[in-house]
Amino acid sequence: MPHEVPADGHRPIIACVGGGASATLTAIALLRATTWLRLPYRLVLFDEHGRHGRGTAYATTEEHHLLASPATTMSAIPEQPAHFVEWARSRNGDCRAATFLPRGDYGDYLWETLLATARWAEPHASLECRTARVVSATCDDRGVTLGLAGGERVNAAAAIVATGNARPSPLTAAAELGVPVIDPWAPETAGKTLQGHRRVLTIGTGLTMVDVALSVASAAPQARIDAVSRRGLLPHRHRPPVVMPPVAVDLSGPPALRTLTRRVRAAIAAYPGDWRHVVDSLRPHTAQLWQGLTREEQQIFLERFATYWESARHRMAPEAAEEVAALRASGRLRVHAGGIEGVEPGHEGVRARLGNGRVVEADAVADCTGAHPGSSPFLRGLLAQGLARPDHLGMGIDTCPHGALIDASGKVSRRLFGLGPVRRGRLYETTAIPEIREQAEHLAQRIADTVLRERPVSGGGVHVAG
Repeated sequence: MPHEVPADGHRPIIACVGGGASATLTAIALLRATTWLRLPYRLVLFDEHGRHGRGTAYATTEEHHLLASPATTMSAIPEQPAHFVEWARSRNGDCRAATFLPRGDYGDYLWETLLATARWAEPHASLECRTARVVSATCDDRGVTLGLAGGERVNAAAAIVATGNARPSPLTAAAELGVPVIDPWAPETAGKTLQGHRRVLTIGTGLTMVDVALSVASAAPQARIDAVSRRGLLPHRHRPPVVMPPVAVDLSGPPALRTLTRRVRAAIAAYPGDWRHVVDSLRPHTAQLWQGLTREEQQIFLERFATYWESARHRMAPEAAEEVAALRASGRLRVHAGGIEGVEPGHEGVRARLGNGRVVEADAVADCTGAHPGSSPFLRGLLAQGLARPDHLGMGIDTCPHGALIDASGKVSRRLFGLGPVRRGRLYETTAIPEIREQAEHLAQRIADTVLRERPVSGGGVHVAG
């Protein structure tokens, strides 16, 4: 018989579907926001793989998988910007503001910060981390019932969708030909999967490809990597000093995409330092600029400019960039533009025909095409039930400005919320820690006010146009 877990007496449950960085930062923010209010509740984090605090991005154990941002930007506590740096120093004594630490270290930091915050929030709030897969949800104005694999049901006052970046789908063509398909999101890609392979093909040339290339270089010293994408762009390299200059771009407006592009180019041409700092200066304003564009302009940006923006905005740690440069200089890493036209059987593997006319052979393939936030099975279930609807670009799910989900009829939910990569269509920049941290702070206050204290929801019950 299915087992039902009710709210604990007068302690409502706030459930979080996902246990990675998005969920963890939200949990930390909620525990901190409610402690002074002495609101009693249970906070339950569900993670299918038991990687609470780490998720897929920070579960890696490979030392050469480095953060893509310096330590000074990665604090989990907004008013303590040096929190992560001080944690790292207490652990190994060797961390500066501009240090790029291993991603696994950051996973440890998030986990330890979550546990410390939970202890601080006792006895009013309690934290429970469960290794379980959430497969379904039903929702009304009184709460949310989550269905777990195996039949258990959990009644919650509210649920947060923080499923992060869903793992890529296997490359069907390669799999059908019997070629190993590498999961670039696995915690230990190199150790078991890559050893013994001599020719690895990566679909994508971004930061995920960098991880795979460094793993291949470590696990299979004789292997060659062919990295393919439509434009063949690699992430830029972070260059010291790490600074956040004043906004150098004229943001008066709202400017049209054509005007904004012209202003950014003019600011880059006039900036006396590293032009990438101009890109960084726009970071706090990206969501506002994105929402100021028309839908047509957003689509044009995604088709024509997004790849260039991503390569300049999401950069490699200097150490990783040096290793990648060495691999390219030695011929072990070859980067191709033009995409893949077709895949066919090859000698001990596959032959990929590239858009630039070349043919490469591989005995292993890795899908490094990046984030697929809308492909999470749980999210697909919400969409199928009408509890959520796709955003206007089909990049994730639609939410109100406060993060509440909007259902198929256009109604703003009082009980279902989302943050992180699932909001990419609405906010665009929503995968990096500073942006997720800001969302988490706002969402924590929203849940404290409208769920735990049951205040009337501003805009609750209204319908939002499609």
